[in-house]
Amino acid sequence: MHHAAREMRSPILSIHPYIPAIGQHEDVICSMASRGDCDHRLVAQVRTELSDGSIHHWRVCGEWLTSHPSAIAHIKTKGFQEPANP
Repeated sequence: MHHAAREMRSPILSIHPYIPAIGQHEDVICSMASRGDCDHRLVAQVRTELSDGSIHHWRVCGEWLTSHPSAIAHIKTKGFQEPANP
């Protein structure tokens, strides 16, 4: 079964851009890289709320931001928050 972009199970609280975008290295990887290969530069930190109420931070590349319907909808309605520190 092929998933181009699996929909987020957790609601997006905010999206914080990295300015400038940052390269990935051992401790800083894209959330997509954990499910395969991703070597794009990281462009944002996405904060989501898990089912237990805790806040989780994802580091994401531009491809992730433009392929997830929930991310696209969030950007359209709420835009970006203040830049994040890597």
